[in-house]
Amino acid sequence: MMKKVLPLVLALAVVSSGCYGPFSLTKKLYKWNGDVGGKWVNEGVFLGMVILPVYFFATLGDAVIFNSIEFWGGKNPIQAKNVKSIQSGEEQAVLSYTPETKRLRVDSFRNGKLKGTVVFEPGTSGMEARGANGELLMQARTMENGQIVLSDAAGRQMGTYDPSRLPEMLPQTN
Repeated sequence: MMKKVLPLVLALAVVSSGCYGPFSLTKKLYKWNGDVGGKWVNEGVFLGMVILPVYFFATLGDAVIFNSIEFWGGKNPIQAKNVKSIQSGEEQAVLSYTPETKRLRVDSFRNGKLKGTVVFEPGTSGMEARGANGELLMQARTMENGQIVLSDAAGRQMGTYDPSRLPEMLPQTN
């Protein structure tokens, strides 16, 4: 009985605490995304981080962990350094940002074991997502007409996106 009630009580405590919070990790990720390149490169990076749920994990980490820590402890740990860890059950994501190179490294863990790494960094013709060994996973580049083209490692086009249609493509959260 206690095992069923405790998670409910903890969830109720977090929800009722009113810890809306500043969403510092999400804001830092958004700021980094805005500083990657021009507006079309930034849009391509944004779409890549929506497809690979980087924004989802950042927002989840802020909402469940970091904003609550700030509410109860008075200080948000995200505002301290450029390495962040987000835990959700057995899954963990560690985000490391290097401002000098504008690189964002995302390491994914399950039960404490590394499952994968994606590094987002500026490339010669746009933003690139690379694996831990530097192999190209995906590339976002902006065409002259403003559309963003996502390509896989072999250069095959995975999709073309018109930034003005982004609100239509994102799931509605009403």
